[in-house]
Amino acid sequence: MAEKKAVAKTTDKKAAAKKSDSGKKRFNLVKTFKDMWAELKKVTWPSRKDLIRQSTVVIVFVLILTVVVGLMDYVLSNLLRLIIS
Repeated sequence: MAEKKAVAKTTDKKAAAKKSDSGKKRFNLVKTFKDMWAELKKVTWPSRKDLIRQSTVVIVFVLILTVVVGLMDYVLSNLLRLIIS
């Protein structure tokens, strides 16, 4: 009897899921791109001066980080060579 109740609950859940799925809208690629374009029009883009300044900050930061990681790699590899030999 418990098996019948479990089967009935499962079929009820499946039927409820089918009913809820029927109300969903289908994916529309054209509408999606139109919505994206509308959102991009709302964006406040940085001025050329701000863009150059922020890009410079990022590039300088990356260069500094590259030097730091390179130095750490050099020091640690030499330290490992000393330990091994």
